[in-house]
Amino acid sequence: MMSSSMDIRPSRKTAIGTDIATGAEPPRPTVRARKPLDPEDFAARAWCEPGSFEVHAAQELFSTHHDEARAYAERLRKLAMLWDDTVDSDGDGDVYAVLVADARRVTLDQARSLLRDACTAVTSLPRTFARLAAGHLPVSWFEQLLRRIRHLTSDQCWQVDERVSEWDLENIRADRFSRELGKLITWFGSAAVQATPAEQRNVALAGNPENDGTAYLGITGPVHEILALSHRLDAAARAVQNEQRHALEDGRPVPFDIDGDAARNGHHLTLAALRYAILTRSMLDTGGIEVPGSRLRLNVVVPVMTLLGESEAPGMIDGTIPLPAAMARHLAAGEDTWYRILAEPATGAFLPLPPSRYSPTPAMQEHLRLLDPVCAVPGCTRNVCTVGEADHIEEYDHKNPENGGQTEIDNLHRLCWHHHDLKTRGRIDPVREPDGSTTWIIDGHTRIHAEQNHDLLTPVLAKALQHSWDVYQEMLAWEDARHRGLLQDSDPAPLPNPGAAPVAEPEPEPEPPY
Repeated sequence: MMSSSMDIRPSRKTAIGTDIATGAEPPRPTVRARKPLDPEDFAARAWCEPGSFEVHAAQELFSTHHDEARAYAERLRKLAMLWDDTVDSDGDGDVYAVLVADARRVTLDQARSLLRDACTAVTSLPRTFARLAAGHLPVSWFEQLLRRIRHLTSDQCWQVDERVSEWDLENIRADRFSRELGKLITWFGSAAVQATPAEQRNVALAGNPENDGTAYLGITGPVHEILALSHRLDAAARAVQNEQRHALEDGRPVPFDIDGDAARNGHHLTLAALRYAILTRSMLDTGGIEVPGSRLRLNVVVPVMTLLGESEAPGMIDGTIPLPAAMARHLAAGEDTWYRILAEPATGAFLPLPPSRYSPTPAMQEHLRLLDPVCAVPGCTRNVCTVGEADHIEEYDHKNPENGGQTEIDNLHRLCWHHHDLKTRGRIDPVREPDGSTTWIIDGHTRIHAEQNHDLLTPVLAKALQHSWDVYQEMLAWEDARHRGLLQDSDPAPLPNPGAAPVAEPEPEPEPPY
C-alpha cells in the first residue's frame, strides 16, 4: 500500500513549537548573514583581480548550486512516490527498493535510505523542502538536515522545519548553518523517544574499509558496563604480562603464549596483544549452558598465481572480503586440503559441475557460493555463503521432474531468506537468459538485467600465466639449441644475432690452368 500522506499538514498548533519539558517555546533567533554572499563579491573578498580565471571559476561554482538543488528536490519527489509505508511490516517495500538500487547504481541498503529520506523530506520538512526546490538551499545542507533529524519524532521534525525555513539560507555560511541546526536538534530532540543505553546493548562486526585483512568488532552498551569490561580486560592483560616476565626470567614455560611469540623472541607480549588474545582465546561464560560447536565455515579463495608467489592478487573470504596476498598464502599453508576451482580464462566464469537431483549436491553448493557470495537479487549485499538458500530459478516440478526446472548450476542461485520469500510470493521473478545473465521481473512488469558473477582477476592472471609459459618455452628452446651446438662441434659457433647484418660468403678461388 503506497503512502498517501505526502501533502497532508497537521492542523493543530498546540504541541508544535513548544518545549515539552517546560512548556516554553524555544527562542526564534533570526539567522541572517552579516553580508550577503554575492557571486560578484568573490573578487573583493578573495583579493583577486576581477575577471581572472579564479574568480570566474568561483562564480560558476556558486551559481551551479541553484540548479543542483532544484534537480535534487525533483529527484526526492520521484523517490517519495515509490516509498511504501508497509515496508516495515511485511517487506514488500523491498520491491521498490530493488528498482531504485538498479536505477541509482547503489546497494539495497542505500536505496532504502534514499526512499526513507525522500519520504521524510516531502512529508516532514515541507517548508525547507520548498526552499530547496526553489534553489535557495545547498544540497549538502539539506542532506545534513535529513541525517540529523532521523531520531526525531514527526512533531519535532515540523518544529525544526518551521524555523530552518525562516533562515536566510542563501547567504549564511555553512559553519553557521551547522551550528544553528545543532542548537535546534539539541533543543527539540531532548524529548525524543530514544532507546535506553541498556536497550542499545549490541556486538557488531564491521569490515575495515581499507581492505587490509583486518575487521572491527564493536561493543555498544551502558558506559559503566563497557568501562568495567575494559578495566577487567586491562587488569587480566597486566597480570598475564607480569607472569610472562617472571617465567622468562626463571626459564619456565611462558603462560598464555598461544602462538609462541614470547618464547621465541624472549620478551613478554604487549598489553594490546594480550588484551586481544584474552578476549579471543578465552572461554565464554554462558552460565552452565552447553554451547554447540560452531558451524561457521569460511571459504577462502586464493588465485593459483598468488599461491605460487608470482602475483600479489588478493584472495577473498566468502567472496566479499579481500585478503592480502601474504595473508592468503599464510592461511593456505596451514591447511591440509585444498580444493581446486576452475574458471574460464577469457571471462572468469566459473565452470559448472553436472547435477542430477532436486537438492543440490555439496559440490554444487560450494560452486553456488562462489557464483553468488551475496544474495543474487540486484543491489542486495547480504552474505549467503553460510546463510541463505539455494533457489531454483525455474521452479522444480516435483510431480514431473522432467518437465520442471532442473537442478543444475545454470538454473540455481543463492538468495537471502527475505528475498527468497518475496520470490515465493511472486513479487520478484528471475528468468535465466541463454548467456548466463538473469532478468528480474519486478512486480510483474518492470525488468532489471543482471550479469552473472565472474572472477575479474582470472583473465588478468591467465594472461600473466600464459606470458610466463611463453618465456619458459623460449628459454627451453635456447638451451636446446645451445646443447645441440656443443654436441656437434667442440667449438660451436655463437647463436646468430637476429639484428646483425648477414655475412657474405667468400668467393671460391679459381683453379690453376694446366
